Amino acid sequence: MIRGFLVLLHRYLGLATAVFLAVAGLTGSILAFHHEIDAWLNPEFYSAPGEGMPLGLVALAERAQADHPQLDIIYVEVGDEPGHPALAVGEARPDPQTGAYPELDYNWAYLDPVTGETLATRYWARCCFAAEDFIPFIYEFHHTLTLPGVWGYLLMGVVAICWTLDCFIALVLTFPRGQGFFSGGFFAKWKVAWQVKRGGGSYRTNLDLHRAGGLWLWLILLPVAVSSIAMNLPDQVFRPVVNLFSPVEQSVYYQRGFWTTEQIGAKGQSYADIFAKGQAAARKQGLDKPIYGLYYNTLYNYYAVGYGSHDGETLGSPWFYFDGGDGGLLRADIPGTGTAGEIFEQLQLPIHGGRIAGFAGRVVICVTGVVIFMLSVTGIVIWWKKRVARRHRAGRTAQGVLPNAESVAGE
Repeated sequence: MIRGFLVLLHRYLGLATAVFLAVAGLTGSILAFHHEIDAWLNPEFYSAPGEGMPLGLVALAERAQADHPQLDIIYVEVGDEPGHPALAVGEARPDPQTGAYPELDYNWAYLDPVTGETLATRYWARCCFAAEDFIPFIYEFHHTLTLPGVWGYLLMGVVAICWTLDCFIALVLTFPRGQGFFSGGFFAKWKVAWQVKRGGGSYRTNLDLHRAGGLWLWLILLPVAVSSIAMNLPDQVFRPVVNLFSPVEQSVYYQRGFWTTEQIGAKGQSYADIFAKGQAAARKQGLDKPIYGLYYNTLYNYYAVGYGSHDGETLGSPWFYFDGGDGGLLRADIPGTGTAGEIFEQLQLPIHGGRIAGFAGRVVICVTGVVIFMLSVTGIVIWWKKRVARRHRAGRTAQGVLPNAESVAGE
């Protein structure tokens, strides 16, 4: 009875999420090496000719703002490696007369770190497969299917929840029937589920690939599914659930989403102010890392300061958050510190991209993405073949003909 219910649940959860997971699997495989692929396709974004002492982040932000007056520069970072450009990201600045937002030709600018000169520009997340658009489009498609607003995050977050649940259901369905977990014959019969039988025919091979592929990578698939929830529904689902077991504070962005305009207040700090406050706060916290990134959220009036480097930290970079009005420190997120729940949260992004295990981890994530695609396709094939078999058997029964062994086997 319970097994029959789990079979139905697995079938419909799988069908509801198969296409989305197939897309996420393939795009995730590409994103495991997004930096290398983008550098190969667009070398102009990864080379800076200037020689000499690099400018500071504040000077780079000021130069970018002066050179691109149609943008509000909301983020600036220095490159991880010598000879790499700095990056400035902007958003459209509304027309002071009409309040309308202009159409932009670009919103990213790559800067010479020595002179601040703009070397190249791109529009992030523009469709679709031109060299400069490929990785940004794949990134956005992976996370949101390029749906507007929050809808893509909500949809892929629900898919991730269904996938997480289905991971446990699929595991239970591989257990041999009529055998207790601690019985002597359990593992002897269960090992069949881990194998792909040779010469078993197309249907049996498809079934074995679906079942064995999920089992062999189950301990990777489950963490990737959970981290997908953390990526898409961090404040709506992930943090509240983790908070049931260990305290986790919701993000500044989410908290301020409930504030009034009066509570959010007006901008009263510059990048120079926040850079100085960021250095002072790091010293007070005993953090001995240089500032590599500055971000300003124009909607909710707060700054974020990143320390260390963008991709050089296994657990991610420390980030400190400051009020955009008075510059007060709102919170300090330092990987490897905090409550058990906060450390668990910090692990999600490194797990999702494989960075937690370095280059080998990224290879595993790349392979896992292909396996996710395979599991989605084989799952659809299994459902279709069983559906055809059920219809065939129902037709024969309606004609008064008992189903033969072959049709029953097809089910």
